[in-house]
Amino acid sequence: MTMTAQKTAMALATGLLLASSAIAQTAPTVTLYGRIDLGLESVNDGTLTKTMLQNYASRIGFKGERGFSGDLAGVFQVETGVAPDDTSQSKAFANRNSFVGLKSKSMGTFLVGTYDSPLKSLDAGGYAGTLYGEGEAMEVIIHGKGTRTAGSNFDNVHTRQTNNLVYLSPKFADMVVKASYAPDEGQTATTNQPLYAASLEWNNGTYNAGIATQSKAVSTAAFGMTATKFSLGAKMDALSGAIVFSTLENQAPIATNVRKTTNTLFVVNYVDGAMTYKFNYGMSGESASNAADDLTMMALEAAYALDKQTILYGGYAQITNNTKARGTFVGADNFPSIPATAAGSDPTAITFGLRYNF
Repeated sequence: MTMTAQKTAMALATGLLLASSAIAQTAPTVTLYGRIDLGLESVNDGTLTKTMLQNYASRIGFKGERGFSGDLAGVFQVETGVAPDDTSQSKAFANRNSFVGLKSKSMGTFLVGTYDSPLKSLDAGGYAGTLYGEGEAMEVIIHGKGTRTAGSNFDNVHTRQTNNLVYLSPKFADMVVKASYAPDEGQTATTNQPLYAASLEWNNGTYNAGIATQSKAVSTAAFGMTATKFSLGAKMDALSGAIVFSTLENQAPIATNVRKTTNTLFVVNYVDGAMTYKFNYGMSGESASNAADDLTMMALEAAYALDKQTILYGGYAQITNNTKARGTFVGADNFPSIPATAAGSDPTAITFGLRYNF
């Protein structure tokens, strides 16, 4: 073989090796992303009116993906809550959804780390949890933060669960299944409370329906929270909306301590050019007969998109508590939290905010 032929053969072999490697693997991608969301509020906790600069779950994160071996890819994410208005309130590193996992288009995605429970993430196709600032009622009403009171045997079921093993199915017949399991790493001789959750969601692009369940096991020395959540959503041109229902029960070991709420949330969104108008109204029932801890929440909001990343918005929100209810807003980092709100008071908030997504 001549020297020229040898060089040509070597070049072809090298090209084949490089092509084979390119087929087996894709270049790794790492993306920086986040959101800064701050607002000026006139807030009243039922007894005192304040003017406050609030931070609404601003965050920064980076995520990456690298494909290998057919349709299989490795994925990771690290996300952290930040507070630009008061850096002392910035959260611990990786306190939000942070994980490592494997992703397959045909088999689904498996993640390990800190990740939202399937019950928490069920959101009527994105049409239920739409309001910004203090107007968001999903946590207060549907996930039980409004009914939760200090020292009680009733807690909320908001779970961005740590030590979580999560499976997300590929979409089939317009349906997606999610499941998670979090062992109780604080297990003791008398208490072992792992958390199980699953959801099934159908979405054809116009209509959405879903159901989710979550259970924290009961131990003889502690109550556990179980929840069921239903959501219906729809989008028709400029109008979209959702109805969400939940039942929350504490499964207390002692019958006299058993508490349960039924909860409903209505949401309507209307887009008019760069303007979006939003409204939600939620109702949370008594946790026991004559408990007088039921409450309602109403919020209105108007948002103006300056561009795809930057949004100006303003809104009004009010919680109406029964005589023993202590429901309060949970949208901001430094709004007075339970049990600061006096029982039976009616907190209000007027907000003017600016959100930048990147």
